[in-house]
Amino acid sequence: MYKFLILLQALLWISETKKVQKSFRIRQLSDWEYLTKFGAEVGDVTYHIKFKLVGLESEEMRERKFPILFELYLDEEWPEALEKQSCERQSLARRKETIQVPGNGEFSQVYTGNIKAKLRAHMWYYAISDCHRRLRDEFKEDQYKRVKLEVDIHIKNVGKTEFSVEQFGIQYFMIVVVLVDIVMLVYNGYYIVQRHEKYEEFSLALFLLVVTLFLEAISYSVNLLHLWFYSNDGQGVLFLHVASVIVQVASQFSLTMILVMLSWGWQISFTKFENFEIFLPLSLLIAFFQLTIVGVGFIDYDAYYKDHSYEGWVGWLASFIFIGEFIYFMNGLSNTYKKSNGAVQQFILMLGIYGGIYFISFPVLQTVNLVVARYLRHKVMEIGTISLRTAAILLLTHLFTSKKSLFAKISYDSKSFLDRNKDE
Repeated sequence: MYKFLILLQALLWISETKKVQKSFRIRQLSDWEYLTKFGAEVGDVTYHIKFKLVGLESEEMRERKFPILFELYLDEEWPEALEKQSCERQSLARRKETIQVPGNGEFSQVYTGNIKAKLRAHMWYYAISDCHRRLRDEFKEDQYKRVKLEVDIHIKNVGKTEFSVEQFGIQYFMIVVVLVDIVMLVYNGYYIVQRHEKYEEFSLALFLLVVTLFLEAISYSVNLLHLWFYSNDGQGVLFLHVASVIVQVASQFSLTMILVMLSWGWQISFTKFENFEIFLPLSLLIAFFQLTIVGVGFIDYDAYYKDHSYEGWVGWLASFIFIGEFIYFMNGLSNTYKKSNGAVQQFILMLGIYGGIYFISFPVLQTVNLVVARYLRHKVMEIGTISLRTAAILLLTHLFTSKKSLFAKISYDSKSFLDRNKDE
């Protein structure tokens, strides 16, 4: 529990924003420092940047001003810039501006700039440099070791929206998904109540699916609220964003467990696991992996090499875990298939297709993003994973509630179900 609280606190501090504030100790400042990135849509984009020095006590130093070089790079030159030495990169910067920072602890004059894209959207990268050490050489003495340089950047996209181009439209897509989730939630809930009142029957599989739906609807609803705040101030509410991610992990874990348990014959060949002492640690391990993936995904969220939360080695680690879950899922299907015949085998094949698409969707999307434009990668991953997860829930709903579905014929409740159908 203690480790979980530490992770939660870390997520709160690292959550995404495009009103960026960063702090550097002067004595630890490098020749060149990356600040943030932003996807600019076709049209006019405005950014405001200001600096301040914190910790100067000498009246002489507080009355002075100190220079820092601000640089702006376009995505077309960015890879080439990264290959150069730190102090050679500024030759590729599209915009450079030396800003004088007062030593009195107050922010410098706000530097306002405009970016205009004519043909397509672009990613822009913001950085500062002190290659000639004009700033750092002023603070060599030990008395200045606590002095900090603070940076504040506020960027507004076309139409004065706070969203970067890769976030455009995602909130509308989420609204549709939430509405679909609510409809399925009401339908499944009504189905459970109706069956219980009419036959005193309770489907644990369907109940777990309802829990999954509820968690997913809560997750996306909370995230929509965060995005609404974000659209107004460029920051959003960190707690809401983190809460939505944690609830989403719980929903994903629930869906994974339903698929895995079904693959091993749960609700088909048996209703209780004989080796539960083995299955429980495995389920906890899956939960740990999924929470770890999300936690690590937040680390350096705004790094220049990350176009979405799972860019780079984090995404490939997550892909490896999903593939491991897929292999375990397929192993369960194979084991159940060999022990069954007829309709059960047909159901196993269908479940393999439904579940297989869910498990391999993340690695496939991660691979597709290797050839997708940088400003589109966030959308590909977000919309892709949400769509496929929702599709998996829709298919499971059909499996559990349709009278004509194979699951209705082969499940543990099938005998009483068929008897009831004779009377209906």
